Amino acid sequence: MGFCIGGHLSFRTALQPDVRATVCYYGTGIHDGKLGRDADAGSLARVKEIRGELLMVFGTKDPHVPDAGRATIDQALRQSGVRYSTKLYPAEHAFMRDEGARFDPEATDQAFAEMIALFRRVFA
Repeated sequence: MGFCIGGHLSFRTALQPDVRATVCYYGTGIHDGKLGRDADAGSLARVKEIRGELLMVFGTKDPHVPDAGRATIDQALRQSGVRYSTKLYPAEHAFMRDEGARFDPEATDQAFAEMIALFRRVFA
């Protein structure tokens, strides 16, 4: 069992065989491989290693994960047969951070509810 909230690192957590459910909020760098100083961490290339269920959460106004990036992630997940869903909100990157102009309380509540629903379903 594993639990981690946070984009690309959550995605990497999902690669562990014992992780049953993962939520990735605005996963910067998944689509192009960038992770920290690593220009290509190869995360998306390893998508077939994911055994658990995955929830991908993005803001449609997120410049770090544009439409094309989300399409790349979706295509890789679909082709690999991973059990996943993607939720899009009309919000910016880090819209759940409850400080600053990007905070979107409505999208935050909805995304949090989706996460709880996934965990209740998987871990019940």
